[in-house]
Amino acid sequence: MKQIQELPVLNRKAFPNLVIVGGTASGKTTVAYQLAKLIGFGVLDLDEWIEKKAGRPISEIFLSEGEAAFRQMETEALQGIQPILNHIIIPGGGTLEREENWQMLKQLGPAIWLATPRSEIVYRLLLNPDEIAKRPKLAATLDIADPVARRASLEQHIAELDAKREDKFKEADYTMTLSFATAGTCAQFIKSMLLSGQTPAMT
Repeated sequence: MKQIQELPVLNRKAFPNLVIVGGTASGKTTVAYQLAKLIGFGVLDLDEWIEKKAGRPISEIFLSEGEAAFRQMETEALQGIQPILNHIIIPGGGTLEREENWQMLKQLGPAIWLATPRSEIVYRLLLNPDEIAKRPKLAATLDIADPVARRASLEQHIAELDAKREDKFKEADYTMTLSFATAGTCAQFIKSMLLSGQTPAMT
């Protein structure tokens, strides 16, 4: 009689939730939904949470109330979701700029840094102007008609944002760097990494 081999299951004590961090347009949301299907988790996008609660898009919040008000909304949202379990949490790229927010994210579960190369991020954004428009810190680049100048401006803005955030990203429990890989491939790699027995030190 053939013995049925049991498939490895994610240790829910070591991984009560997962947090996917990374720069703007790094693919966090797409990868998170693919990974959630593979490991049976739900997904909570912090930006979507805030938009639903505020009743308006983030671009409008930035315009009418300013960045400081939005960052406070992020903090309040993180405080509100602390009891959550079995979810992949997707914070915005700038959420980690507040130390308080980063500490709350680390309490939710291990963090995975999606370290997408900057060249790939710029390439994706240039192909999808709508993605640029919904990002308040990049939207002004759409006013640049010359494609070479627009690319240069995007690269500069993203480099400036990364400079403020990368120190926090590097504190993540895991780092995933896959240049121009599909979201599904990236999710499979992350799942394999999580099941490999590499248990992070929780703080």
